Amino acid sequence: MKSSLNPAALVATTCAMAALTAAMADEVQLSPVTVYGQQESDWTAIGLEDDTTATRYLIGGKTLDLLAAPSQINPYRALREIPSVSVADMDPYGSSNLNSNKGLRVRGKIASHGAMGSVDGLPLTGINPGPGYLWLFDMENVESLSLTQGPIPPDRLAFFTTMGVLDNQLRWPEAQAGAHLSQSFGSYGFQRTFARLDSGELSNGMSFFGSASYTSGDKWRGPGKSPDGRENFEGGVVQRFDGGIEAKLYFAYNDMSLDDYRPLDYAQARNLSRYRNFDYNASPSSNPADRVNYYKYNQQQFTDWTVFGELTLPLAGDSKLTIKPFYTYEEGVFYSGMSNGKVREWLIDHDWYGVSAELATRFKETDLKLGYWINTMDPPGPPTAWKLYNTTASGGRSFSNWALLAEPTERHSFQSLYAMATHAFGDLEVEGGVRYMVEHMSGFDVYKTNGIGNVSFDQALHLASTIDPTRSADGVTFHEVLPYLGFNYALAPTADLTLSVGRNYGAPVYGLWPTYQMNAAKFAAAGVTADAIWNTIKPELSDAVDLGLHLRFPWGTIEPTLYYARYKDQEVAFWDPAVGLAYSQNIAESHAYGAQLAATWTPTRTIDVFGTLSYDHSVFDDDLATTGGAMLDVAGEQLPGSPQWLASLGGRWHMGRFSVAPVVHYSGDYYADSARSEKVSGYATVDLDLSYEDRVGLGDLTATLSFINLFDKDYIGYVNTSYVQDTGQFNYYPGSPFTILATVAVDF
Repeated sequence: MKSSLNPAALVATTCAMAALTAAMADEVQLSPVTVYGQQESDWTAIGLEDDTTATRYLIGGKTLDLLAAPSQINPYRALREIPSVSVADMDPYGSSNLNSNKGLRVRGKIASHGAMGSVDGLPLTGINPGPGYLWLFDMENVESLSLTQGPIPPDRLAFFTTMGVLDNQLRWPEAQAGAHLSQSFGSYGFQRTFARLDSGELSNGMSFFGSASYTSGDKWRGPGKSPDGRENFEGGVVQRFDGGIEAKLYFAYNDMSLDDYRPLDYAQARNLSRYRNFDYNASPSSNPADRVNYYKYNQQQFTDWTVFGELTLPLAGDSKLTIKPFYTYEEGVFYSGMSNGKVREWLIDHDWYGVSAELATRFKETDLKLGYWINTMDPPGPPTAWKLYNTTASGGRSFSNWALLAEPTERHSFQSLYAMATHAFGDLEVEGGVRYMVEHMSGFDVYKTNGIGNVSFDQALHLASTIDPTRSADGVTFHEVLPYLGFNYALAPTADLTLSVGRNYGAPVYGLWPTYQMNAAKFAAAGVTADAIWNTIKPELSDAVDLGLHLRFPWGTIEPTLYYARYKDQEVAFWDPAVGLAYSQNIAESHAYGAQLAATWTPTRTIDVFGTLSYDHSVFDDDLATTGGAMLDVAGEQLPGSPQWLASLGGRWHMGRFSVAPVVHYSGDYYADSARSEKVSGYATVDLDLSYEDRVGLGDLTATLSFINLFDKDYIGYVNTSYVQDTGQFNYYPGSPFTILATVAVDF
């Protein structure tokens, strides 16, 4: 049964927050000298990473445990309190997969075409509409997260860097043997079980671990489950040899099914008091035109697994060679009810693999790096296999036809060669380097499918014989040089000034391909062919500069950052009146500037506070000329989907075995479209964690009660312009409601 706001819980948690405020007011009046001398906090708040020239925020320890709650299955949620970061909040447990766009923005830039980032510095995702690595690792197996913004150093490997680079540092086998067990229950039937066992380091230098988890829960609005069972298995082995040689191997497997949430249109999004709980139908409609809105016609199932290694070889002197090979496989399907009254089955079966290698050495007080990375992947994305089905009164499906049958002409590949040098001139550290990026995009042969029945993708390709030239396209290759220069100057032992400049690489709009395939007739009427539109896409490039100050005090830190960036061939979503569709193109020139602030305060050894604030001004330089030839008057206007103001305030008050941790999050207004006709209102939400820790027998017990959106605020949590929609409009998703989660964990 769906839960509702519990008045008793609300009163209790409100009193807890009031107690926290009162405690802070009392304890702040203590003598500063006495407070400074008694700090023993084990809580590391959000802040800039030390000893780097880049703008890099680090989250780890108890802070990561708090911010990654409640479900511990998605790293994005932990990022939402970092300055200039906006994270979609349409599901309280972070389990919803919205195809190519996963719902993350950094400084107004959307991380599209798959999950953003790397794992232990190794890019494990790319142009991927499926879950990819984003749900592949339980957060209990992640040691820390780092997010680099602005200019990206060449050794921070990622497919696309204009929106920043997220790196997940894994928790490899522990030096000591142990076990971690946890059980969670929450609103909307949520439950999760997690277990991890560590061997500790054995006498032969080997250590290993294994973990398993199971997660399930109902959707918070409408029928269905999210997830409808997520099974995860992970394991790692580390072997240390004489001479400093170290070999690592990691395996992760994830199987998950989801029933999708139904998006709202703009009129519905403006009336959340009526449509907040609007969703897909619980049973097939008697009206054939509405039958596609049956929830079982809108779901997804995916299996992902990866295996990767790391071999570290000490060489002569201070030299070291690190080699990281990897392989990832994904198989799954999206089912989507379409506006034409049919159900689309999007078949996905692909893999990607590659290797990175880095040689690090030191020459005359200068640290040097030379590295190479290659990744080759089999599409999709973009999509290659769509079937259409007719609906039935009983909720079944009967095959109609193939909507898309395409064969890649080759694999999509990325290659990157980089070199870096770091040298300290007294209090000034200088870091410089360059990355050479090559991306080769596959072409596609699209086949005519008359007479091909409900067979597998491989069988359909075998039966197909005629290529449709109007819907096919050739491949294209991009080459870019991405320089970087950074400075870190120690103004004082407790003050560092950083300056970085560089060029970043962004994603071409791969979504133009499926947009064209779904709307070929409309584009043809506007005089646009598939090959023509495919060859207009290009990588987005940005030239960026960051200026930051890191101030450390006995009571905390203050870290302001200023930034400026210019973007060329930027992806932007808009309504094209000539074609009659909303879609994205690499056609915008824009610039952005902003200010960020991260601060921490520890007035006593029992209270930790953090706050972040950001102002992001991102505007078009010129009006937009669309593929269809229309002009959009947008020069000087804020980019769509990008709030100018973001802020967070949170902390923890720990009293012996008990702790209280509230977090307030604010997101400002923005427009969903470039024409600024669809405005999304800002909102503020409050989350609260109550925890108890104790020693029980041979283990350490932690019990946590989490409250999400404590005051049940109505708001739009995400606007999706993903190409999987077929309405030509923007999709709006209500944000998470009031949710309660209880977790008990034991560490042995």
